[in-house]
Formats: sequence, C-alpha cells, structure tokens
Amino acid sequence: MSEKVVSSGINGLDSVLGGGFPRGSLILLAGNPGTGKTVFSAQFLYRGAVNHDESGVYVNFCESRQTFYDNMKAFGFDFEKLEKEGKFRYLDLLAVREKAVSSILDLIIEEIGKIKAKRLVLDSYSALAQAFEKPFETRIIVQTIFSRITRQFECTTLILAEVPVGKENIGLGMEEFVADGILMLKKDIELLLRELVILKMRGVKVETIKLLFTLDGGFHVFPPLTISMIKEPEKKFEIIPHGKEHFSTGIQDLDNILGERLKAGNFNLLEIEPNVDFPTERLLRPTLCNFLNQGQGVIILLPQGLSGYVMKESLVPFVKQEFLQKNLKIIDYRYAGEEEIKDPCIVKLNGVSIRSEMRTLWRLNSDLRNKTNKPVFSIVGYDTIEYAYGEKEALKTLGEDVARIRNMGDIRFNVIRPTIYIANQLRALSHIHLLVKQIDGALFLRGIKPETPLLNISLETKDQYTRIKLTPLV
Repeated sequence: MSEKVVSSGINGLDSVLGGGFPRGSLILLAGNPGTGKTVFSAQFLYRGAVNHDESGVYVNFCESRQTFYDNMKAFGFDFEKLEKEGKFRYLDLLAVREKAVSSILDLIIEEIGKIKAKRLVLDSYSALAQAFEKPFETRIIVQTIFSRITRQFECTTLILAEVPVGKENIGLGMEEFVADGILMLKKDIELLLRELVILKMRGVKVETIKLLFTLDGGFHVFPPLTISMIKEPEKKFEIIPHGKEHFSTGIQDLDNILGERLKAGNFNLLEIEPNVDFPTERLLRPTLCNFLNQGQGVIILLPQGLSGYVMKESLVPFVKQEFLQKNLKIIDYRYAGEEEIKDPCIVKLNGVSIRSEMRTLWRLNSDLRNKTNKPVFSIVGYDTIEYAYGEKEALKTLGEDVARIRNMGDIRFNVIRPTIYIANQLRALSHIHLLVKQIDGALFLRGIKPETPLLNISLETKDQYTRIKLTPLV
C-alpha cells in the first residue's frame, strides 16, 4: 500500500478509493441514526491496529466505554484486548460540559501522543455542538484537529455527524469545507437497502459514488463489477449432495435459505433484470455443475443471447468429461449460413414450429431420464421461446410443459428477462422464484418465493473448492 494512503479498514471500499483515505486527512462521516456510522469508524480503528499496526483513539461524547465495548464485540472487535496491548484508547467525554475547550483538546492530543496514534475518531460533531453553548467553541476543536492533529501528526481522522431523521443534507457549513472527504450513509427501510455515498474525496478520482453495504459481520461495501469483477474460478465447484427428497442448487448459502423446497416436479423461475450485464452462463454454472457431477441429465434450452458453444465451454473445466458427453444436451437455434459443427452435446433447431421444438425438448428429457434413471434438471429460456414464436404460442405450450415436469418428477428452472409478455404467468406457476439484480454496479440475488433480503453474489475459494457466497444486506 502507498505511504500516501491509509486503508479504510472497510472491505470493498479501498478498491473504490484507490487504496484508502489520504494519509493525515480529515473525513466527515454523516448519516441518520442507525445507518452504521459507529460500526464504520470502529472498524476503521480496529483494522488499522490489527492489520496495519496503527494505533487509534476513539473520542466519544455520547456513549460510555463499556457500552461501546459490548456493542462492538458483536462484530468481532475486541477493543479491550487492543487497549491492554497499548494500541487503542477510548475517551469517554459524556460530561464534556464540565471541561473547557482547551482541556478537551489537550486530553485528545495527550492520548494521541501516548500511543503514537495514527487514527482518530470523533463521535460525534453533533453531540459536541450540543455540549457547548457557543458554536465557535465547537469550531475551535474542529479547526485544531484539522491543523494540528491531522496535519502535524499525520493522524487520519474521522468526524461523525448525525443527520436528523427525514433529512439528507449535512448542513454543518465550514466543517464540510475543511474536510478532505465526506461520506454519507443512508438506509432505505422500504427497499431494505444500505447505501454509502462518496460526496467528496480530495485528490481521488472516484468512478462510483454510490455503493451498497451490509453490517453482516461488520461493515462490508459491495464494489461495482467494473472494479471487483467476479473472476473465473480457479478450482472446481464443490459438489453438494442432493437429499433423499430434495435437490441442492450447488450453492450452499442458497440451499440454507431454500431448505427442502427444490424438489422433483418443481417448476421454478430465475428472473434477470434488464440492467444485469453479468454473463448468464456464469450465473447458471454452479447449479448445472452440481447436477451433472452427480450423474444426472441436464437439458438447456438457451436463454436469449447465449450460444450453445459458449454455454458448453463454460462447463468444460468444471464437469467430469464422461458426464458432460453423456448427460448434457444444449438446445440451440440454427441460423442462416451457419457452419455445421458436430457436437453430441448440442442439438440445433430450425425455429419452424413451437410444437415441434417443444417435442424435441420433451423427447430429450425422457431419453436422459431413462439413461440415468434419475430426475432430469432442465433450464429453459422462455424469453427465447417468446421472441421466436410470440407470446400467444408461448402461452399455448406453457400448460403442457408444467404438467410434464410435475408428472414426470423432473426439475425445471425457467430463465427470463422481466420484459417478456408471459412473465406474470411464469411467476404465478413457480414454486421458487429468484430475482437477479444489479444495484450501484454490484450483483445481487433476491428471493421472491421464498422472500429473502438482498443477497450479494461473490466467489470464494476454500478447501480446494470454489463456492458461491451470498451475503445478506442487513
């Protein structure tokens, strides 16, 4: 890390800020009550001490030491241990009215000097302003912190500011002007969203000013895909065994949410919002691999925009060759002038009649069921069907398609974009309905049936396997 920046300690934020906060800067962190300001600032200090050997001081005008320590333990922050190691000091200034401005400043500077602190949190400007009768006294402290502590001691400082409920502007005045950076935390109760807005960061070119975050296990920012692009897995996906009466999606976090809902005869829906630009084949791959690697037949009638070759190639590194060749069928459409490529996995259709094409799908389904003696997992891009044959023809075949899946005890996930005409019919018929969204550039999954919070989609490699991780927005 460059000596000119200090890590924010916030997972996902440093990559957006070009490495972190400018060293020796003054950062104003604002937001309504309950938006996560204390967790953010505590993590800034804790990670600084543990990961970067930078001691820190927390000055609090509104919360006692023990309350702070107890609350932070829930996030895994053991500040008592850091204090014993000489890496942290907590100044409880609840009775600040009894002290003069100069005394408070002397106390803060003294504690910074004792442990050679490189990080400081002032919680909060709002409480400090209420403690003094004259506004200029509060500004003296801010100016002194700005000129002496941040600049002279190169002590990177966070000043917290409480924004009244119902308001979004900070409205402090001079303090906003002298701050090197301004971050605003927001919480949308109706949409169940938490958002960090970068209003100002001196000397840093910020490409994305809005970022969703969660307080699940600490303060975690979800950077946009343009920065955190989910890389191609280096290891094979972990095989998650199916249960006796239910199936695994290949994503353990999703299985934990669904319980035993994914069963034989299920007609399910994966809906992908129009602004999602993450490759569809990579969204489907963990589930496809999990079924194929357990010897089950898989059929894919490609969603709009996918080719049979791309779909197959995305599976090759992660599926046993024998299962790939014997148990995978990809239904694609032949286009004029296309060069004929013989591949046992890919079945080409002419797009002449929907009845004929669906019979091909059902025949392949029966063949694979008979060959494997197991339920067949199929993915059908109903957006492709509607675009090719129109909504009326797609509706005509829908009833029989549902009946065949349920009667034969197979498993289906239909894939659509929400703009198609038959979307509502597919939603109503689905046992499980999942929605893929892209918000502030990051990728999320939300359960409609069953209902879930937003779940960030990321990739992790652990114990020689690749896993999809779903992190809730809480």
